[in-house]
Amino acid sequence: MSSKIYTSVLAALLLFSTSSVFAEVETTSSIRGVVNVPGAVVSATHTPTGSTKSKSVSADGEFYLSDLLIGGPYDISVSAPGYNTQSLGGVFLVLNKTTDITVTLVSSDIEEITVTATASEGSIRMGTGTFFDRDAIDGIPTVNRSIADIAKMDPRVSINTGSSRYSEISVMGANNRFNDFTIDGVSYNDPFGLNANGFGSMRNPIGMEFIDQISVDITPFDVSRGNTTGGSIASVTKSGTNEFHGSIGFIERDEDNIGDSPDGTEFPSFSEETTYFTLGGPIIKDRLFFFIGYEDFEAASPALYGTVDSNAPIKADTLTTAMAEEIKSIAMNRYGYDAGEISNFALPETSEKMIVKLNANINDDHRAVLLYQKDEDLYPRKYNRGQTVFSNNWYLKPPVIDRTSFTLYSDWTDQLSTKVRYSSYELKEDDHSVGDPYFPESAISVGGDTVYLGGDRYRGANFINIKSDYISFKATYDLGNHVITGGIDLEDTSVYNLFIARYNGEVRFSSIADFEAGTYNYVRFHVPQTGISDVDSVAAMFDIEKTAIFLQDKIYLGDVVLSVGVRYDDVKTPDKPMLNPKFLDTYGYPNNEAFDYDSIQPRFGFNWDATETLFGDRDRIASATLRGGYGLFSGRIPNVWYSNAYTRSGGLSDYVRVYGWDAGLPSFRGGGTVGPMPAGDPSFFWMGPGSNYTIPSSPYFNDAQGTDPNFEAPASWRMNLALDLVTAKGYELTFEYNHDDVDQAVFYHDAGLTLTGYLADGRGTYSGHGDYIMTNTDKGGAEALSFTVRKSFDQGVSLFGAWSHVTAKDVYPLTSSQAESSYGYTQRWDGENLDAAPSSFMAKNKLILGLEYRTMLWGDNETR
Repeated sequence: MSSKIYTSVLAALLLFSTSSVFAEVETTSSIRGVVNVPGAVVSATHTPTGSTKSKSVSADGEFYLSDLLIGGPYDISVSAPGYNTQSLGGVFLVLNKTTDITVTLVSSDIEEITVTATASEGSIRMGTGTFFDRDAIDGIPTVNRSIADIAKMDPRVSINTGSSRYSEISVMGANNRFNDFTIDGVSYNDPFGLNANGFGSMRNPIGMEFIDQISVDITPFDVSRGNTTGGSIASVTKSGTNEFHGSIGFIERDEDNIGDSPDGTEFPSFSEETTYFTLGGPIIKDRLFFFIGYEDFEAASPALYGTVDSNAPIKADTLTTAMAEEIKSIAMNRYGYDAGEISNFALPETSEKMIVKLNANINDDHRAVLLYQKDEDLYPRKYNRGQTVFSNNWYLKPPVIDRTSFTLYSDWTDQLSTKVRYSSYELKEDDHSVGDPYFPESAISVGGDTVYLGGDRYRGANFINIKSDYISFKATYDLGNHVITGGIDLEDTSVYNLFIARYNGEVRFSSIADFEAGTYNYVRFHVPQTGISDVDSVAAMFDIEKTAIFLQDKIYLGDVVLSVGVRYDDVKTPDKPMLNPKFLDTYGYPNNEAFDYDSIQPRFGFNWDATETLFGDRDRIASATLRGGYGLFSGRIPNVWYSNAYTRSGGLSDYVRVYGWDAGLPSFRGGGTVGPMPAGDPSFFWMGPGSNYTIPSSPYFNDAQGTDPNFEAPASWRMNLALDLVTAKGYELTFEYNHDDVDQAVFYHDAGLTLTGYLADGRGTYSGHGDYIMTNTDKGGAEALSFTVRKSFDQGVSLFGAWSHVTAKDVYPLTSSQAESSYGYTQRWDGENLDAAPSSFMAKNKLILGLEYRTMLWGDNETR
């Protein structure tokens, strides 16, 4: 991607806030303020639920109310003996942002009272990001109803492709797998790391009707925030209140809703249906509330490819319907295999999402939240990108996700508050071919086409089960002009990954006649060392233990707010991969290093209300804020990258490839031969009587993979500097600069790479062995310039505009889950002497334009 332009008619654009979300990835907000009477009592009441939090003003005249429900409205009152009570109503709080309040109490002896309580949002913004409340989300035009459609409204966010399944969300040109997506404060990323969208689900990770607020953060300097070498996308779900509220909807879409291509070609036929409902309300008034939501998505998209004489939108080069029927007949009559269809077939896609949420106001000092969420998808896909693929060669991805979390918020004194959270997460995904998964994948050359049938080569043995338990503790202590925050996060993840490439075999035939005779020119298969049926022996089974400790001081110095903190992350896998003795003998170090790395991350942020200092004598600028920060941010690694060292030790299985079989049988390792693919059931025929192949009695030096003993945590030094201006005429302007420098990033090294000679220009020539080691590089980085403007006019008209220029570089784009693919997909010269190159994820230039119009056409009902 080099440039993108998004032009939309956006409702609620003025509710977008290009500002820091300077707090933990949470479901809460906070209020801080100054009162002229020490000892006064400040009370904030969330009117929809009746929840009230009260604190006394400190001797310095300051107060801090933390862990408040987002949204509102809030009624805020300040009272003290001998003074008139001051009240402020209609205050709305947004996710992870502090609202600042100044209150002046007057003596009750004074009869004429002037209210001087004021609220100002965003007075402690430091980092970079964009905020969307429910009104803003509803106002963004969206076809896919996805998180990506919302996130892309930040000018530093780019989206690769438009469908929700493949929507890769990149922040400042970083790999989409480096983002951290949370729902109600708990990470909801792809727990293994195979999906391009970064989510565990095939489509959107949560029903859009379930969401109350979303924030997209780029540099959150709060040290309670981790996993942020990309972006941090936080969503908070709706909650029940004292009034019943809900929604119900049905959305249908097909090819008639989409225009023709520029050359006049009609869009291929498809159908999509989405049904949803939500309901929230009280169980016990002012005490216990519920929210439930359900969404069902169904789609059918006929295959785009077909035979040369079919009516498919994309036709084969030479394969006719008669040829396809002949192949299908041979598969059934000779091998007993149903190949399915090759033209005009459609495989259904489904997605179900459910959420149940309970909120309890235990008393004025304690409240709790219990959340259960379940996602169940079924997504058809094909590995072979050719035009001529029989339907039963497609495979199905059916992830099922269950998540439960419980959070307890407590106020112990006027100064001390805590949050304790427990969450459990489980993903199960049993990928399998549509047809018989054990029939060898067969590729048949027919003129200029290659026809595929049989089980997908990668789905004969492919099952994932991830279980995670997470517990966190966070404490906040208010010392007046210092707010101290500290805490610890503990996560224990259990990984089971069964993946045996070509477990069912891959066979290639030069013609239809060869397929009928079983005469192939290529066969490749993968056999567990302990026997063809012992697939568990090859599965990666390991635990990942993560610990994070953080401490921070937020300092209030009049017009300046500073934040100074440090975060410590530790990641380890207690169990080592299998040792390959031949790897050790060859290279002098083992392949079975466990992961064990940590990172100390200092961070600093500031916010300066510079209105008086910079523009005190000017009447064109109403307010000016300078904000920014600098710090180290450690990121997450997809678990599948850990898994490579456990599944590919080179001693768990035998990976055999035989080329050029014709009249004679070529010998392969050990002198074995594999005969023709036999009639009847050819499953695992290399293990049958027609083959004298035997499983080796000892492990081979067979493309081992491992980890550098000195591997370090991926991390980047990140800074931003921004100026927020509000003019006297109401224009809101933000000028911002972001800069990232890679401290450590993932790099793959072939341990067997050997210099074999030199080219005429002096470059070396090399041969490799395929023994890939995950290590580090310190090359790469990104920077971005951005500008946003918004303005509300009379008669309900609002305008919004944003522009960004992003440059990002990386050494490895890391687009694959397999080490050999990430290594092989990277262009190189002179061996592994690689430098950082422009990122394939970035949108170099991006422009967003928005227009909003609101009016009352029917009574008090707003139309926009």
